[in-house]
Amino acid sequence: MYAIEPSTILLLAVQIFAIMDPLAAIPTLLDVISSLSEAEIKRCVNRAALAIFILLNIFTAAGGYILMLFGISMSSFKMAAGAILMATAIDTLITGHKPAKIEIGTYIIVPIATPLIVGPGTMTLLITSARLYGILNTLIAAYIAFAFTYLVLRTARGFARLAGETFIHGLGRFMSIIIASFAIEMITSGVREYIESLGIK
Repeated sequence: MYAIEPSTILLLAVQIFAIMDPLAAIPTLLDVISSLSEAEIKRCVNRAALAIFILLNIFTAAGGYILMLFGISMSSFKMAAGAILMATAIDTLITGHKPAKIEIGTYIIVPIATPLIVGPGTMTLLITSARLYGILNTLIAAYIAFAFTYLVLRTARGFARLAGETFIHGLGRFMSIIIASFAIEMITSGVREYIESLGIK
């Protein structure tokens, strides 16, 4: 049983928010909502937020069982998760946006909620964190990250108008560096644990 650790929760919330990176989804979101009324925008964002919330709960609560079902060790999963996070970070750093495109009018849940926000990187981070820090700590951290993500999505139009598209893309690239750092930590931790499991000193 894992005790609630505020410091761990805060750090994990920052990590989850960074990999969800809703700021990088703003340009895509604006394409979808550009012709909608304020009421329609609110409904679309709420629909996407509900999908994000459900996905966060599923992968946090069931992630450990998924690993056990397939007989995957934590060290192996850490290395694979780190590789995925690194790939996501590199793609974002090069292109300036998350990997995925959407045409105006496409259903908002599929590209916005997933895979733009809750993509492979977010899923792997949730599963790994639930095993390392416990489901409760991870859920609380995920809810904090979700609250800020929802705030970003609801204020996307005003934020983009205030900050400008150049700033948003620049911030997205900065977040990719943070994600890459998480990836390196995860990979090195997985390699170290795997070597220890082999009894190599």
